[in-house]
Amino acid sequence: MKKQIFNGYFLLLLCFSFITFSCNKSAEVDDNISEEVQVSVQSEDAEMISTESESVDDDASNAVSSSARFCGTGNIFGGGSLAFDLDTSNPGGGARFITLNYNGTVYGCRKRTGSIVLELLNATRWVEPGATLKVSFINFKVENICRNKSVSIIGERYITNVNGGNLFTLSRNLVASLKHKVRTGSAGLTVTFIDSFGTKTAKWNVARTTNITYSPTPQKYSYEILGDTTINGKSFTEAWGTTRFNKTYQTVINTAIKANTVCKLWKPVAGVVTNHVNNLQAQVLFGLNMAGNPVGIGDCAGFYKVTFTNTSGAATSRLFAYR
Repeated sequence: MKKQIFNGYFLLLLCFSFITFSCNKSAEVDDNISEEVQVSVQSEDAEMISTESESVDDDASNAVSSSARFCGTGNIFGGGSLAFDLDTSNPGGGARFITLNYNGTVYGCRKRTGSIVLELLNATRWVEPGATLKVSFINFKVENICRNKSVSIIGERYITNVNGGNLFTLSRNLVASLKHKVRTGSAGLTVTFIDSFGTKTAKWNVARTTNITYSPTPQKYSYEILGDTTINGKSFTEAWGTTRFNKTYQTVINTAIKANTVCKLWKPVAGVVTNHVNNLQAQVLFGLNMAGNPVGIGDCAGFYKVTFTNTSGAATSRLFAYR
């Protein structure tokens, strides 16, 4: 493969941010990028995929909770509650599909384009226990315009409504909570990253459970995300596959990732995750302020920290801003 050319600022930032990282050619294994740097990049990638896909799942849940065809009369939001950057297309008649089109409206540093198609499976209504939504990503792309990077997702996810209900019935205290199981299809997701490393593709498989609760004061939905399978003896695995650098990876949620609709789902307020790449690992701590400390109860977070541990046990940390 062609040697990857970095601009001076990015290379300098990597060398200073990860003192233990080897920046010499002998330690580099893929496109002249050290294994240690690859683990750190995978941690960033995993954070982006996890939080953005959870945001899409919320968009899907909102859309079907606003549809009489999907939930039945009396179980829907009156005026709908779609995200600000979404347009919707609801086929008429008895169609079991909803298309959500992202219109590219920018929020902070975040911009979404493309579409997702929702199809109701295994039930007549989404509010029924065991109902499943097939979520198909069609040219779906999220850009961080402040850092000139993006991720595109192609493939399918399946959300199973374990106990029934929807966001509307939850907001009316007709159910105490919602439990959604999320799985990718047999082929997983194809994820393409574009940034200072060039254009690279990863394979992503997901097994997670999301528990959703509602609070009227302030009015918000709170999400708790847990890993939901065991791979290679590691419980609470949430994702696995192949990184953008063609290395095997596994993401384990050590402490539940917590986020809410007031602070935005792509900005978790708590949670601890470990990303394993080959024999190396990096821990991600969510829910931090600009000083790198955990935010208080009820406060929103703006940062997360990645701590890399090398094979000799030495650790180095770096603080990242959410999108």
